[in-house]
Amino acid sequence: MDRQPLRLNSATAAVDAVLEKLGKRIVLGLPLGLGKANHFANALYARAAEDPSISLTIFTALTLERPSGTGEIGRRFTQPLLDRLYNQYQELAYTQPRHRGKLPPNIQVCEFFLLTGAFLHNAEAQQSHVCANYTLVVRDLLDRGVNVIAQMVSPGAGGDTFSLSCNPDLTLPLLRETRQIPDYQLLVLGESNPQLPYLAGDSELPATEFDLILEGEQFDTPPFPVPSLPVSLTDYAIALQISTLIADGGSLEIGIGTLGDAICHVLGIRQTDNDTYRRLFAAVNADDSLMLRQRFPPQLESFVRGLYGVSEMVPQGFLALRRNRILKREVFADAALQKLLDEEKITTRVTEDTLLALRDCGRIQAPLTVEDTEFLQRLGIVDPSYSWRGHKLLTAEGEEEECDLHSEHGRRRLLGRCANEKLRGGVWLHGGFYLGPASMYAELRDMAPAERAGICMTAIDFINDLQRDRALKVAQRRQARFVNSAMMVTLNGAAVSDGLADSQVVSGVGGQYNFVAQAQELQDGRSILALASTRESRGKVTSNIVWQYPHTTIPRHLRDIVVTEYGVADLRGKTDRDVMVAMLCIADSRFQPELLQRAKAAGKVERDFVIPLEFSANRPDRITAAFDEPQYLGLLPYFPLGTDFSEEEAMLAVALKQLKAVGNRWWKMLPLILDGRRVRRDHSEKNQPIHRCLERMDFEYTDTFEHRLLAYVVAGALYRYIDRERPLCGS
Repeated sequence: MDRQPLRLNSATAAVDAVLEKLGKRIVLGLPLGLGKANHFANALYARAAEDPSISLTIFTALTLERPSGTGEIGRRFTQPLLDRLYNQYQELAYTQPRHRGKLPPNIQVCEFFLLTGAFLHNAEAQQSHVCANYTLVVRDLLDRGVNVIAQMVSPGAGGDTFSLSCNPDLTLPLLRETRQIPDYQLLVLGESNPQLPYLAGDSELPATEFDLILEGEQFDTPPFPVPSLPVSLTDYAIALQISTLIADGGSLEIGIGTLGDAICHVLGIRQTDNDTYRRLFAAVNADDSLMLRQRFPPQLESFVRGLYGVSEMVPQGFLALRRNRILKREVFADAALQKLLDEEKITTRVTEDTLLALRDCGRIQAPLTVEDTEFLQRLGIVDPSYSWRGHKLLTAEGEEEECDLHSEHGRRRLLGRCANEKLRGGVWLHGGFYLGPASMYAELRDMAPAERAGICMTAIDFINDLQRDRALKVAQRRQARFVNSAMMVTLNGAAVSDGLADSQVVSGVGGQYNFVAQAQELQDGRSILALASTRESRGKVTSNIVWQYPHTTIPRHLRDIVVTEYGVADLRGKTDRDVMVAMLCIADSRFQPELLQRAKAAGKVERDFVIPLEFSANRPDRITAAFDEPQYLGLLPYFPLGTDFSEEEAMLAVALKQLKAVGNRWWKMLPLILDGRRVRRDHSEKNQPIHRCLERMDFEYTDTFEHRLLAYVVAGALYRYIDRERPLCGS
């Protein structure tokens, strides 16, 4: 008889049960991002903080935090968000002590991926960071002696099953590995939240897999929302370049962030308004600029066969790709069947040819075996009414049926009601974890069951590398494009994505190295690293294409494709000289002379080399001019996938993002103050949106001089930095 989990409605009682079972040394594994069991983790943290004899190590990644905002403007923007979006969220108790460097001596928090930029120069977090490839984290957990996994789960009907939903990524392989270790003691706790979308497939587990289940109203809360951020024209320019590298019938991985939103939106334009899409691409690229991608002529046609998604992170944009009939290429969990589909010897419609092709390739025998029949019935190829009794295949009426596939009549009888139906078990999206705005979670919850069945959340080692089930993955991942962001790229093609020169960790390696290496192994796979050519901080513009850097995430020998807003550099297999020339051509022209001089001084580029004319005008105004038509700007909203923000909050998010970039230098602020003072006094209809934003910030009726200045700055930013030709949100 299967053991049943202990069901409790108190996190404190769960802590009692865990300590009684395991003693006072606890190594707690919490999933990355959304899926943490916050109530249990907080109760355990509180107990350890009270009792120094308890040794508690928390191993996790991407701890989500309620936005706090910096300064008076940040506080005024975020406070209403806290009241509306996060009023039921229970923040992890270790978050604030960790920020202050005040964790109790008996508690350690280790993360392999930090909330981006949140812990720079935080000694506690920097010292306890674990630098690891995503696929190797299970190994690291086992090395540390993890003995508790605590995860938010979605309950199935009747309470007999639970879905790991947003985070099967590490839990599934950890369960698999610990089962192979004799006497390994691992307690699995599920914190049941009915508001978490229920996803079946690999993510669905029987209740008997859990030792403890926490249930009750206090755990029934909205999952943590991550509102989309505004997409810049630079993001759209990069997305246009990337979109032309994605071939119909291929596979796609995209990371989180505004660039991912832009890519998914641009692919939607390619599908639904192909003529405009082609004009947009032509506006950003001159014919001569395509010389860097001779092996990759632009893919501009709309999608007929569609794409298959295989992504460690499932962003909201993938759901938009599905709605636009782009993410529609289904894959199946059998290498032989998948290969037949890839070679177009069969289709996803069940016919006699399906049986014959599987027989001819040796996947099934003739006559059929018991295993063959079960395999075919699982895929919806053989009528489910047939069953084996002894050595005979019988109909529902108990009659013996031929099973050697030799006759047309016999094949048709075997197909039965399955004839001309779709193959079962097709998956259009494999993911490791998901994270996004509240609207994304609602869409997953409301999705029709048959549609949701095409999403398979699964183990991260299935997504991120090829070691397990290699033949199957190679068959599924045709023309794979793995798209990730970098912070900087050196002139010789090495990428900096997770840390700074002084070893400060910005985020983490995550799965980026995995995907770059995987792309090198797949015959037609490619890794695409994307970045804006420059960044602006406190009013200073800096090149993201650099000569060298003391820290790199992706070594130069794995260089592949690099994309900026100015073009695509295909680096794979190129000489050092040609790599550097290609990188120079997609750099911002303000920084090309210095970079070129460094390359010449090192003897990597010939002394008489000159930047080609077609790449000598790589400046922001070129991108602005390319999009500067109402018909184009109207297709490039700030929030292409929608947003959890109100209209006023969306406008403020756009303006404040730009305000942060330009910094607070007086010569930058003075024009904003003057514009803002004028706009604030002008209550005409055209300025009403700005006044609504000021009211949202509680700036409309400020009395103090300091607050009036801040109001002027915000009003000036709203006036200057929001392009009225661009819509706020996509449809």
